[in-house]
Amino acid sequence: MIPESAIKVIRVTYSDPINIEFCQIKVKKQTIMKKLSLKYVAAMSSVILVVGYLGSCTKGDQILDIPQTINNNTDLVSVKVTTPPVIDGTIDAIWSNSPKLQFSTAVPEVTGDVFRSYTGNVISNVTLRSAYDQTNIYFLLEWLDPTQSLSRQPWYYDPATKRWAQEIGAPTFSATGAIIRPAFYEDKVGFLWNINNSVAGWSTATCYKSCHTGLPATDGSSRHFTNSATEKIDMWHWKSVRGGVNGGFQFEDQNQINKYPNGRQGDPGNDVYANNVQSLFITGSAPALAVSVPKYVIPAKSNYGWILGTEITAGTAKLVTAVSATGELTLSDGTTIDPNTGTDYQRIGLGLGAKAIPGLTINSYTGSRGDISCKAIYTGSGWILEFTRALKTADNIYDVDFSDLADQYFGIGIFENAQIAHSIKPNLILKFKK
Repeated sequence: MIPESAIKVIRVTYSDPINIEFCQIKVKKQTIMKKLSLKYVAAMSSVILVVGYLGSCTKGDQILDIPQTINNNTDLVSVKVTTPPVIDGTIDAIWSNSPKLQFSTAVPEVTGDVFRSYTGNVISNVTLRSAYDQTNIYFLLEWLDPTQSLSRQPWYYDPATKRWAQEIGAPTFSATGAIIRPAFYEDKVGFLWNINNSVAGWSTATCYKSCHTGLPATDGSSRHFTNSATEKIDMWHWKSVRGGVNGGFQFEDQNQINKYPNGRQGDPGNDVYANNVQSLFITGSAPALAVSVPKYVIPAKSNYGWILGTEITAGTAKLVTAVSATGELTLSDGTTIDPNTGTDYQRIGLGLGAKAIPGLTINSYTGSRGDISCKAIYTGSGWILEFTRALKTADNIYDVDFSDLADQYFGIGIFENAQIAHSIKPNLILKFKK
């Protein structure tokens, strides 16, 4: 019997491809070990290791989980769940198990005027969380936004010209550069992911790899496209008015390819919206004069930012069939709208009357274009956006694959009532807690 005082406990690690277990063995102190032959030591050690492993390392179904180093400034940890969150814009209790990645975003300075009046804007508080299960990945994004932007290029009537016109999606500037009319657009979010690790240098630059500034104004000044034919980026684009808070409640699943000057395109499938516009000849005009007017209108509705396809099918939305020289609209049911009566259809200061007509109609994204489901709630001071997608979709060409649970570098952009200008946070990393 070896006295207890002559024994010390050391830790031996045994590993295989399936799991890692830690077993304890007792060996004699060095002074005693020196008295034993090397052959005897080798034999006894082998026996101890085998017995120890068989006796206490028996969890054959355990998944290997090597602890990761987490950077709280860049790393989004996705936690595995058995019960997924409900995608309803309400923060379920289950989200308390997912670590918060908190950061700010800022609008960079670029050449050209596409970011004009937005440059330098900062969103000081953005929070992102993630979870996953056997089939899907889930995200919860929260950010500050002082205004809920849901009026994308609506129609109004101009009594001075007696014509219908649409607001524009960018601010209007005076000769001195002051904003004299705000943009009429929507809030948006974009995520960029590297498809099949195809983009060179992605892990150190993420979204900057496809961002090209200094282009000729005729080519858009600043655009996204990849740098070679083999590079592809998965872009998730949430647009508040276009499907984000209506229709099928979806992101538009897009992609970026090597196509100058604009490599951004939708995945295969139908787009969610159509512009609510048509050209009609003014009744009685000679020679016939064509003008642009809304295609559909819901006469009884006020303060609405879109017309749903279901409202058209149900007959709630009426087709505009004629327009007079004074802007009066005739509808498919024989009724008329005279925009000269009151100001409901006209501009009022920097805003619009309550009856301004939406600039687009909404259905749902289909096919690979509609892979991402969401629900967004505006709180009065910002947005809560929950969204989900399959870990692996049926689109192997244009969608990032999360099913191997490997780290994924990504970048995020937030558009505050902006067409193109966005505040960004590059070089983030999605890590799966296994």
